[in-house]
Amino acid sequence: MLKQQNTFHYQDLSMPDPLSKRLRFDVEQVLSSLYADPNLVEQLDGLYLPFASWLSQKSGAAKSTLVVGVGGAQGCGKTTFCNVISRILHKGFDLNCIVLSLDDLYRTRQDRLKFAHQTTAMFEVRGVPGTHDTDLALLLFERLKNLKEGEVMKLPRFDKSIDDRKAVHLWQEVQGPVDVVLFEGWCVGVPPVNGGLHRPINALEAEMDASGVWRNTVNQLLKEDYKKLFSNINLMAWMQAPDYDVVYHWRNKQERMLESHLHDIHGVLLDTIDLKVMSSGELKRFMQYYERLTRHMLSVMPERADVLFQLNRDQSVAEMRLPVEH
Repeated sequence: MLKQQNTFHYQDLSMPDPLSKRLRFDVEQVLSSLYADPNLVEQLDGLYLPFASWLSQKSGAAKSTLVVGVGGAQGCGKTTFCNVISRILHKGFDLNCIVLSLDDLYRTRQDRLKFAHQTTAMFEVRGVPGTHDTDLALLLFERLKNLKEGEVMKLPRFDKSIDDRKAVHLWQEVQGPVDVVLFEGWCVGVPPVNGGLHRPINALEAEMDASGVWRNTVNQLLKEDYKKLFSNINLMAWMQAPDYDVVYHWRNKQERMLESHLHDIHGVLLDTIDLKVMSSGELKRFMQYYERLTRHMLSVMPERADVLFQLNRDQSVAEMRLPVEH
């Protein structure tokens, strides 16, 4: 971690750039495809372009594929941010940048249920360390870093609406060589928790993990499998929420968008097919699985990250901190 940093307030990052006009339509396309707030395009000159420019310099200085971890609490806008930056790096800087989401690295439902049977039923619910296929993830990073001109590989895709991995023919194709990987996810780069594991943090842990098997297993995996996975990261960027309470509202907004998107696709069939969209009550319980690590992340990640994005309650970026260049 680079402790010395330059801090830029969003309103101070107005950098007129000849690329801006050309890239605006591309950014608008990305936002539309993700059902994101179209007003985010106004951050092009002040946030997206300066950060992409900085990454392009880092990529140029790197001897191999640059892996950038992008972490932040659920619903903070990581996926949208990474897809916008990826498009800008491609269109504006001629870099082959791909986005790899931790959400696409979940174990298959069958494998997750098997692991839960071997440990605790709490691992049936996706999200926390232990529910991802870290062996597959390590293989993907190895392949991405060594993908040559003319070579093609596929990246897995996970469908949250069916709670399972998509069929291989629906995976994303990637052509080599890859210049930049944006590895995004809610707990990407997070270290293990130090202390406090003996005491439940919420009603869910008290009810379903009274013995502490689940939370201790999660923490042990962070010390081992996930530490190895996160060692692939060259630069760590963190999106810091104002507080824990706002995370539920962001995540609920995300779930309602998924529900609307599925309704657009399936129409009246939505109530008759097995699509797993959570109600507000279900979401509140679901988020208790994430609470311990989320509170931990909000406490430790701002100082651990190389790049910090301080978020407002409306998910806009208030300021960006970049490492001081020597």
